[in-house]
Amino acid sequence: MTIILDPERRRSTHVESGLAVQWVRDEPPMERRTHFKLIVGGADVPFEASYDFGYYKIKQQYPDADAVELYRRCSELCEMNYRAVNIRTHFDKEVFVQVWQNLVQQGVSPYRVSTYYTELAGPDPSTRKEWKCEG
Repeated sequence: MTIILDPERRRSTHVESGLAVQWVRDEPPMERRTHFKLIVGGADVPFEASYDFGYYKIKQQYPDADAVELYRRCSELCEMNYRAVNIRTHFDKEVFVQVWQNLVQQGVSPYRVSTYYTELAGPDPSTRKEWKCEG
């Protein structure tokens, strides 16, 4: 699989399929959301992703930790996790998460960066499918 980065356009592209992900803009830091654009089959499909710094993982491991302790442990973890849910178009999910991973890991070398895409086919949680690329 060949993925190329265009730093000027802030876009990563899968060469074989043409599927691309482009960064659009960040929300204010407290929002922890970023806007992207999926380019597939000649269409631009906007999507939004939330991200965290390992907070929920730390909270599970240390449920009684106060806010200062949680912040300290998250800082030591050096982890950044992006999540998107149900992007409304047809695309190869496995290629998508790898292309998206390539884009979001740029410039954050001290962090372990992961991307997760979840598809919900109905109200039943057992219909949930998840694709991920962990770095």
